[in-house]
Amino acid sequence: MMRRVILPPLYDLSLEPILGPADELFDANAEFLDRLCAPVRLRTLAESAARPTSGVTTAETATKALFAAGAATILDRGRYDWGRLRATGLALRLTAEADPTIRLAVDDVELVHGTTESGADVVSAATGTALFGPEADRARSWAPGARVHLLVETDQQLPAAAALAKALGPHRVTLCGRFAAAHRKALRALAPFAGAEIEDWTPSWRLRREWAPAGEDIRWVRDAHQWRPGPPWAGWLAPEQAVLLPARAWRDCRGVALTVARFSAWSAVTGVSGVDTDLETVRRLVGDDRLAVELLVGAPGLDADATTTAARRLRSGPGPRLAGLSPFRLTSRSGPRSSTMWGGVPLTRQDAPRHDLPRWDRFHGPGSLDDADRRRITSALTAEFGAETELYPGRLACCALAPGSQPPAAWEPSAAVVEASGAGPDGRGPGSFVVNLRTGSAFRLHPRLTPVVRRLASGDAAVWQHLSDTVRTKLSGQLVRAGAIRSPQ
Repeated sequence: MMRRVILPPLYDLSLEPILGPADELFDANAEFLDRLCAPVRLRTLAESAARPTSGVTTAETATKALFAAGAATILDRGRYDWGRLRATGLALRLTAEADPTIRLAVDDVELVHGTTESGADVVSAATGTALFGPEADRARSWAPGARVHLLVETDQQLPAAAALAKALGPHRVTLCGRFAAAHRKALRALAPFAGAEIEDWTPSWRLRREWAPAGEDIRWVRDAHQWRPGPPWAGWLAPEQAVLLPARAWRDCRGVALTVARFSAWSAVTGVSGVDTDLETVRRLVGDDRLAVELLVGAPGLDADATTTAARRLRSGPGPRLAGLSPFRLTSRSGPRSSTMWGGVPLTRQDAPRHDLPRWDRFHGPGSLDDADRRRITSALTAEFGAETELYPGRLACCALAPGSQPPAAWEPSAAVVEASGAGPDGRGPGSFVVNLRTGSAFRLHPRLTPVVRRLASGDAAVWQHLSDTVRTKLSGQLVRAGAIRSPQ
């Protein structure tokens, strides 16, 4: 059966569905991102920030202008690296910061009023935003009068999916994908989907070729049962899923991130489910260079000190690298709210009557942090460890790939040289700045050094040879402190 498939924004930008030979795809996700993250659009945002409506340029507006221009420069390079991910994230955040209902990140969607766990909040947000209008118009012209499969894999796509379904007419829509299948009853009760069909079908996924090393066909694996012999693969797995894979599977692995909620030794790693897993065999089979760990903050019974200690152990090794930190979420389950156990720790699940599209349960128990503390501590630890090591720029499939080798003095992909046409964030006049989206830092360049640093940013390391020892030492020190290069020449 031929399917006309629409992939709504906002899904993982580094993945694409594997469809049948007769299927057709309208990738509204890619078109949405291309539109909002176009360098020309970012430069317009930069110019607007540099000339605020009040006529007064503050340090905040000058910084916003610099970073928007830096993101445009990075995207103009056309490289598929972590700099592109950070520039995309900045573009999405800046574009949506004035939207009345939605806030965007490279790997997340937040509702200004409410949560994507509430269908009513989703419908209200979709009604109040114009962000998805062009994609809705394109969807109508792409399949005039035809039935389409709206592929909803995550809650992040819900506002866009609601806008698309309304534009197409629910009677023409078949909802499919993991999230749609898991929440079919609640989705049917929402006006944009009330007349839609719902299927259990969901495709397999692979990394987009531009994100794969040498354009390899790399399959994406979230659970052990999704692995198939043959093609190379990468994944994001729970520890208990990783140990279910056969030894031969790891020969074709290009990188895996593991989500860990409690860690003290590799022989007893606890995932979100609360199950302890011995990962020593996996480490021997895979090698630490292809493994990374996402550490969850605030699992039941664990305070901030326990998480900080675990993060420091992961950062300093030996073992897989630290990929990032996220707040712990207790996976939602149906049935009465009652006392239960997680990893040997007693807790009580709390009711959330408005959450008809639940993803996790709120809980309380002895020694457990509340939601606000988990978010606060996650932000603090991310800032602390992000200054010491390079964490993933988002929870995205392409980040899980094993890192390639990079010369120690190579230019940071997330840094750019930017001209400030008006006042800079330092309160002085126009000039050139090095802007680093990874560290959030910016510093002014001496006019005579600007051409030199521009050449460094373009990959011309030979320029160091034309500098005196004194200038080279001073400049390299500045660039290293700003995170623009890895080490001095």
